Amino acid sequence: MSEQDGTYSKRPDYIAYNVQPSRDGKGHWNRVGAAWTHKDGKGYEVDLESLPLSGRVTLREMRDERMQGYQEQQTQAAQPEHDRVHDDDRQRSR
Repeated sequence: MSEQDGTYSKRPDYIAYNVQPSRDGKGHWNRVGAAWTHKDGKGYEVDLESLPLSGRVTLREMRDERMQGYQEQQTQAAQPEHDRVHDDDRQRSR
């Protein structure tokens, strides 16, 4: 994996969220991608999986507890669809 082909080998530094207002004031946080700090520290590489309708994206530092979910999602996205169905069936039978 390399930065040149649009894939990254290290974990992201930030997770990108689209935050929509809610009645309780907390907001609805929807993950829309990730960001990596450039080696020179003067910018970011942002990989968006979806685009928010509001156009507003919030970047938050990656936390360890979020990392596991991010890695699992990336692994599932790379897996062929028919393999994911079988994995879901195996998890339900446990």
